[in-house]
Amino acid sequence: MCQGYPNAAVRNESADAVGFGMLRPYNPMPAFSRTAEITYFIRPDHTGHGLGKRLLDFLTDEGRKKGITSILASISSLNEGSIRFHARHGFLECGRFKSIGQKQGKVFDVVYYQKML
Repeated sequence: MCQGYPNAAVRNESADAVGFGMLRPYNPMPAFSRTAEITYFIRPDHTGHGLGKRLLDFLTDEGRKKGITSILASISSLNEGSIRFHARHGFLECGRFKSIGQKQGKVFDVVYYQKML
């Protein structure tokens, strides 16, 4: 099992955190030890400036060093920007859970994307 999953924060020039990202185990069973799930958040006023790409590059590079060969991202179907971002950076849609979430009165799917390292 890979220990010490990577995480990172992105700070602005005032040292305020404007985003974060992390890899975490997809499943605690040893059979899935080479697969991680990625999570990141960037403040909306800081998107579109390459911070997501920097986080993704750091996390995938560190994940490779830890033996990760597959990264999964679960994305709300309402988050079109995140879906475009992942598709643009080598993730492929590999599954969808229909109508399992609800946020602000809107029902949404959870879409799974996968990137092989």
